[in-house]
Amino acid sequence: MLAPDMAFFYAGEVMLKSALRSTIGSFVISLLLAAVMALLVGFRRWHQQGHEALKTRMKTQPQIIIFWHEHLFVMSPLLPSGCSALQSPHPDGKVLAGASRLFGLRPIWGSSNRKAASGLRQLVGEIKSGRSVIITPDGPRGPRRGLSMGPVSLSQLTGAPITLAAWSGKRLWTAPSWDKMRFPKPFGRATLIYSDAIILEKTKDKDALEAMRKMLEDRLNALVEACDNAQTGKM
Repeated sequence: MLAPDMAFFYAGEVMLKSALRSTIGSFVISLLLAAVMALLVGFRRWHQQGHEALKTRMKTQPQIIIFWHEHLFVMSPLLPSGCSALQSPHPDGKVLAGASRLFGLRPIWGSSNRKAASGLRQLVGEIKSGRSVIITPDGPRGPRRGLSMGPVSLSQLTGAPITLAAWSGKRLWTAPSWDKMRFPKPFGRATLIYSDAIILEKTKDKDALEAMRKMLEDRLNALVEACDNAQTGKM
């Protein structure tokens, strides 16, 4: 027999999985998730660098906006409106997509691991229709801060520039997950930085494409470090 505490945990896990797989349960959890996102963002003073420049660029040309999976949870309320986001078709991903919809993000079903080609085709269609797209290039399962070829391939197919994004704050919770997902604690200040547009040269050379992937990975990690340093005064 299970110990009483383990039995309670198991029952709670079963109930949560059941709720995630029901339409009503998934909708309710999405609403609660969106409320938590809004509260975590609303209780911080955000300094956003490059936000207005990004919105200006989006008016003339769709952008590919990328950030690490660990920054995902509070990005939906902070991103410019009118974007489409690559989402996992897993029940957890659908709940996150439901919450993100409330902040104006359109979900595109796919991932960098499974159904990657289908997701890429849909993202190409979104860009060709004039919408900017969001990708977490190390999701949904990692390796952490390892950039997949997805953003490079998408830029090669569409000619869309890439914008990097990262956020940080002095007081954070960090989840014990593969991505070490960040959650801002209430109050205090936080910083969100968007890079300038990165335009990739068109090529079919595999070595050149890999060099572009590595360049984006290094620059995104450097942006995270700059964001973290902005909170500690190390610049």
